[in-house]
Amino acid sequence: MPVRDLLDLQLLEQWVDEFRNLGYLTGSDIRVLEQQDDTLTHRGLIVVDLSEAATITYLQPISESDGRWKATMEARDTTIELTAVEIVNLGNELNILGALVTFLEVKSRQLLHSS
Repeated sequence: MPVRDLLDLQLLEQWVDEFRNLGYLTGSDIRVLEQQDDTLTHRGLIVVDLSEAATITYLQPISESDGRWKATMEARDTTIELTAVEIVNLGNELNILGALVTFLEVKSRQLLHSS
């Protein structure tokens, strides 16, 4: 069974809260939005706003995978210019994003093995 079929809005909110409580410092806004599709409701989509890149990133499970997740970054219409400090801050945001994706993969694999 794909992990996506086991996920709902409430579970994703719980996982995001659990990740936040780990204490990672980031300027990114991490939230769960309701994702509607033609077959299921109450599915969640994790959205991360990268403050230094002014772009939105969506996190979702990879279809038909063993619990792996992917990050999709929206295309940008404008060029950004960053100072050295802003580049370091963006790097930190990306590191936290990687930690979040890893966290979601671990939780998903646990969920798959327990069902």
